[in-house]
Amino acid sequence: MNRPLHVGLLTPSLAGVTGVDSGIGAHFRHLADALTDAGHRATVLLVSEKSVLPTNLPFALNVVPVPPPAVARLLGRLSWQLHQWCCLRAGFRAATVVARGQAVDLWETTSTGSLALEYLADRRRPPVVTRVSTTAAQLRATNAGAANWISRRIEGWEHTAVDRSDRVFTHSESHRRALAQEFGLAPESIRVIPHGIPIPAEITVRTPVAGRCEILFVGRLEHRKGIDLLLSALPRVLEAAPQARFTLVGADRGNYWQNQWQQTVPAAWRDRVRFAGVVDAADLAEHYRTADLFVAPSRYESFGLIFAEAMARALPVVALRAPGATDLIDDGATGRLAPPEDAAGLAAVLTELALDPAQRQRLGLAARHAVETRYSLPALAAASVAFYRETLAPGP
Repeated sequence: MNRPLHVGLLTPSLAGVTGVDSGIGAHFRHLADALTDAGHRATVLLVSEKSVLPTNLPFALNVVPVPPPAVARLLGRLSWQLHQWCCLRAGFRAATVVARGQAVDLWETTSTGSLALEYLADRRRPPVVTRVSTTAAQLRATNAGAANWISRRIEGWEHTAVDRSDRVFTHSESHRRALAQEFGLAPESIRVIPHGIPIPAEITVRTPVAGRCEILFVGRLEHRKGIDLLLSALPRVLEAAPQARFTLVGADRGNYWQNQWQQTVPAAWRDRVRFAGVVDAADLAEHYRTADLFVAPSRYESFGLIFAEAMARALPVVALRAPGATDLIDDGATGRLAPPEDAAGLAAVLTELALDPAQRQRLGLAARHAVETRYSLPALAAASVAFYRETLAPGP
């Protein structure tokens, strides 16, 4: 009988401690919970400036805070990449101490920030498996950024971390193909293990309310998340569907997009679009509960936790026909996919669903069933542990 494993998780964020506006933070929280529920031990190394743990955490995970040196804050004002470099060094030192003192069987980490880069050079270490999310190069490309020496260095670190890892895996078939091309790897060398999420026990049955369709967006208000396309689509939707109301949840740096919207649209439309900013878990759950339709027009997602989380709440999801969304959403069956880079096409799909509560209900219920089948926490734990045991097994 296989013994329980002690898995170390090295991450720059953790939902419930550093906020929920991070797919990486959500994954490591979900994974730690899933492993613990399955009888394994998880030690989370949290490398973050916000890692001074509150005394009333709503969970009982073994979380070890690893604050980066004070200079990280100064460098972070110049560049997030330099901040990541400081976190990288802190993560390396902490991982070495924890691994040698607590008999960690294996580490899982993320390529983001390459936190385990130097640790990977230590051949006395336990094995390290790296889950590769959206890469630095993909972030730069999908946020319309230009390469500079700092971004090239970060991308180089990420390539080195992937090369040194014992095993590499990711969350979807489309992202596996993209990674194989970017890193020059055979696709079959990259394992696919989908994310898992907590699935609410009960489905919210949404009774249509005459004259109302609440449409929810959740995510950072940035180019990669398609906020510009969404705001370009809104006037068409608001004009064609008088019952439509929008709530946008997520960080808007300097209120840039909120100011753009309020300064360029008629006053009659401003009250129908609410910029809620960053919210806590309880408020986010309430937004999901009161929503009738979910939209997230991301240009790229390596997986798309935002889609799965909405689908788990039986919400119909509108996304772009783009990587991430196409792996989770069956167009016309569990959600709707709009043409990429097409604000008018996005508006047409949103308007159709805003005017058709029966279609919304059908899509939402099918979406819930798909998530229950494929993306539960027990499924994540089982697939991850099988992958870990393969990695730990002696070679031929």
